[in-house]
Amino acid sequence: MRINFSDRQQFERLEDMAIDGQLDYSDFPPEEYTYFSKLARLGYLNRHKGLDYDICIAQQKELREDYTRHCERRDEQLKFSKRLLKMRIKATGLLRQLNTARDPEQALRLACRYIETIRNEDSGLEKRVLTNTGKE
Repeated sequence: MRINFSDRQQFERLEDMAIDGQLDYSDFPPEEYTYFSKLARLGYLNRHKGLDYDICIAQQKELREDYTRHCERRDEQLKFSKRLLKMRIKATGLLRQLNTARDPEQALRLACRYIETIRNEDSGLEKRVLTNTGKE
């Protein structure tokens, strides 16, 4: 069963289950695993060691904030990875065109676009190189 961690009601049910020690979170993604394991430990301390309820609520809030930060960082890394993959796909296509180019000027243009792509910038390198070489 796939769990939707974005569904607030389901997430709160999972939190309650973790606090009660009834949640198997062993197959959860890393961020969720860490959060729910710490939450389960907090519930254990409350039930068996007599940790004050107000302290538990405060710590649960801190754990939730840490979890949210970790998820945001994961999402940013995912966006970066997707952007990097798109760049690599584009660069591979440009390199394929460059390897089959017959015209030196076309090869120069493709090489400049390839460099811009792998450096992940749109700096106008192609125009500067063509201007400096007298090709444009």
